[in-house]
Amino acid sequence: MGDFSIQAFEDAGQENGTRFWYAHVFMGVLGYETWTSFQSVITKAMGSCAKLGLDPTDAFIQATYTDETGKECKTYKLTRFACLLVTVHGDSKKPEVAQAKAALAAIADRLIGEKIHDQDLGRIETREDLKLAEKLMSGVAQSAGLQAQDFGLFKDAGFRGMYNMGLRQLVSYKGLDASKTLYDFMGLEELAGNLFRATQTAARIKSQGTRGRDPLLHTAKTVGAEVRQMMVRNSGVNPEALPISDDIGLVRRRMKSADREMKKLDGPKKAPKKRISPPK
Repeated sequence: MGDFSIQAFEDAGQENGTRFWYAHVFMGVLGYETWTSFQSVITKAMGSCAKLGLDPTDAFIQATYTDETGKECKTYKLTRFACLLVTVHGDSKKPEVAQAKAALAAIADRLIGEKIHDQDLGRIETREDLKLAEKLMSGVAQSAGLQAQDFGLFKDAGFRGMYNMGLRQLVSYKGLDASKTLYDFMGLEELAGNLFRATQTAARIKSQGTRGRDPLLHTAKTVGAEVRQMMVRNSGVNPEALPISDDIGLVRRRMKSADREMKKLDGPKKAPKKRISPPK
């Protein structure tokens, strides 16, 4: 069982104007033995970078690496922020991964003066997935005959099934301003529940050939109720009782700020200004 050392991590960094870490080297730091298994982690981390609205090619730079045997292979130059994203998607059963995630998150916390939480990235990604799932669900419902004026009722039916109350009442129950988008304040568990509800509602409509307004509303409510039962059975907590979290926009800005500050930390160092002696 290995351990992660922040000093070993820093020592593994390379300097070329800016500081970076070869993915093949960082792989070993995290306890991975094969590039095949680690490359999937890299791919997920790059996807997270894109969902944050950042250019993955700025943090994951294609490069060539020569290993200890002298063999050249394609790899990536990782920024410090890219290393943090990789640890989030790494195998948490590996002690090196868990320790690296905590250490790099602590550095980010110190740089931006705010706490980066374990579920922040998961919330951002699931929120983006939920946007797509709702579009899919709406498209399927439209194809099944739902008229534009009934989309509000259709969406509310899903909430009534999952929460035993409509969306407007739920927003008030959660203590949010009516102008706020509820999804943006949900924690990871609640977002995941709604993502499952949206995808399964679309699947139920297609598989059962549901058509027409009333059958569609019934399906949305029924699937919502089934998701509610599953969540209560697994956690013992009603979905409406799940606590709200920080605005997802704030979380996204916090992550982007960590990226900027880490770039400053590892970027080119400015030469000290020369002191000019006054004329005698």
